[in-house]
Amino acid sequence: MTIPKRLFGRLIGRRIRIIMSRDPTLVGISGIITYETRNMLEIQLQNGQRIFVQKKICVFEIYCDKKTKIILDGNVLVNRYKRLKKIVRR
Repeated sequence: MTIPKRLFGRLIGRRIRIIMSRDPTLVGISGIITYETRNMLEIQLQNGQRIFVQKKICVFEIYCDKKTKIILDGNVLVNRYKRLKKIVRR
């Protein structure tokens, strides 16, 4: 499975819902992605609480706009960004 072209940009600010997870307490959680690391997503819930969720143990439903949603395995999102080397100019 590859990443859809709509998700090549940032995930931050998109609505998300967890459909399946190895941790049953996470199933059904929905909110807005506020922070992303290589292996984790921070989701802000409706009540203002923020939780960190591992990408590799979940299947997500990500809303691109009002009519489009993408169901994606979290393993596809792990290591999504390559680190860029800092260039020092002299």
